[in-house]
Amino acid sequence: MYSGVASGIFAIRNCDKTTSGDIGRLPVTIGQGAAVIKAASQYNNPISKHAKVVLDTFDDIAKTDKVFKGLSKVVKFASDNVNPLIVASSGVKVAMADKEDRKKTLIAEGGSLAGMFIGEGWMKNHLDGILSKLPISKKWLPVVRGITFVIGSISASSLGNEIGKVVAQYWDKPFDKAQKEEKGADIKDQKVYSPMNLKA
Repeated sequence: MYSGVASGIFAIRNCDKTTSGDIGRLPVTIGQGAAVIKAASQYNNPISKHAKVVLDTFDDIAKTDKVFKGLSKVVKFASDNVNPLIVASSGVKVAMADKEDRKKTLIAEGGSLAGMFIGEGWMKNHLDGILSKLPISKKWLPVVRGITFVIGSISASSLGNEIGKVVAQYWDKPFDKAQKEEKGADIKDQKVYSPMNLKA
């Protein structure tokens, strides 16, 4: 996980999307929420102590309850596979779209995913180097890092989505344009007759 702060913000954002009807985001929300608790337990502060208690309690319940053990495995899978679940959620959105809008939704969602992965990949390789040159205290660096990552990811995803929408809008236009040009050429080739002049 690149940033616990970023995962926390993403979890809240995906929870909002889920409650707004984007049901495909539910597994993503669960996975990111679990990843945040796991990451929080690895620090040495009051929050980490509470996170450790939560994880230990879950482990104890899982040892005695088969259903809870199964749910724990599902949650663990979700926390380990957030990006594939995001891709799957886009697939759900495409599948649930109206038939006439399905192709446009597919292209737009593809653009959104491409933008997100490209943007996040770039930040994972370069963001730390950029932030290290700025006058930011070590106390606030994880927060700035997480918020910057979220803003960058959302911006890249939104840009990719907008590009996808434009591509989808003109996806079938080249053929239509060629037909119009062909019809225009036929009209030009037709002979234009002028009225007969009876005055001789």
